[in-house]
Amino acid sequence: MKLAYKMLLIGFLLVLSGCIEPPVEPMISEKAATEEWKADGIIGENEYARSMVLVAPSRSGYSGGRMEISWRNDQEHLYMALKGDTEGWISIGFDPLEWMKDSDMIMGTVEDGEVIVLDLYSTGRYGPHEDDTFLGGSYDILEYGGSEAVGETIIEFKRKLDTGDEFDKVLVPGESVSIIWAMADSDSRYLKHNVAYGEGVLTMVSDDELVGDPTGGAAVATLTPIEEEAIHFIWEEEKVARDLYNELYRETRLTIFLDLARSEQSHMDQAKMLADKYGVDLPVGEEAGAFRNQTLIDLYNDLLDEGMRSQEDALKVAAAFEEISIVDLEKELEVSTNEDVRVVFEGLLAGSRKHLRSYVTDLEDMGITYTPRYMDPEEFDEVVRY
Repeated sequence: MKLAYKMLLIGFLLVLSGCIEPPVEPMISEKAATEEWKADGIIGENEYARSMVLVAPSRSGYSGGRMEISWRNDQEHLYMALKGDTEGWISIGFDPLEWMKDSDMIMGTVEDGEVIVLDLYSTGRYGPHEDDTFLGGSYDILEYGGSEAVGETIIEFKRKLDTGDEFDKVLVPGESVSIIWAMADSDSRYLKHNVAYGEGVLTMVSDDELVGDPTGGAAVATLTPIEEEAIHFIWEEEKVARDLYNELYRETRLTIFLDLARSEQSHMDQAKMLADKYGVDLPVGEEAGAFRNQTLIDLYNDLLDEGMRSQEDALKVAAAFEEISIVDLEKELEVSTNEDVRVVFEGLLAGSRKHLRSYVTDLEDMGITYTPRYMDPEEFDEVVRY
């Protein structure tokens, strides 16, 4: 009893100290959007069709916090709410090429009771993010509102899915889009995010999604055995990436691994939402380092051993794993016909391509040229030079 008590106490203290992160619960939900949308800074219980909670813990230079993103769309417009743990600005960026580069950004804050929503575009990997109008584009936020409470800001806005502005990404019903998000503790747009930041994948509501039935009605019955096994495999593969990057971060302290491990958790949540929708039991739980597929087990162990040698090797094995993810997702997309499966897998594929670019760029910054291990060289060049 004494030994068991001591082990429990040690585990509890490790969690409190930050040495072990508590498990992250699934953060994506769907519901029927039956309430009228209003840009009033109040998120109604059924005002949005989908929501996703993204969490970034405290670390050097960042206090940490949660961002809840809620959205709905019709064939023409996007309606979105951002709810962040800050009294400063909050933002979302659509479809970045790498980090912030070429991201279509919306930034909002409530300053002295006035709601301010900016339509921005990031021209560089780490900014700057200028107003669309400054770059020759247009301001395309049709309606907006917001509210501020102690420790919390809400921004709601409406824009067209296709604004016709070259500095706005075209959003398509039923398709996925990668996103980045950030928060600061100041209302000044010129202050760098210092509360939290991260990335994820959003899936727009499809044209044929039924009002009041977020499962899409009869589409639930169309999952094939091949697609069911694909959901198993891809979720587990995203888990390998998350666990691998967390271990590489602990060894190298390169923040890219911490950032992309969180992204992989978001990818896992996307795949789990798909599994939950179709009643697919996932192969293993959330426990780090636990896998069912023997190929993935061997791959995880081999890449982890190689990545522990140096920072260079760590970045190389991470890039190699993103290559593998790209190849596997492309293969699954070749045989998947279910639209829900395809939408999620295409979103994950976009994320893997972005991650590969990030790892390759970091290696190039170290003066190292990365040679692809698994992808066709021509496809690899198209992805990293996009």
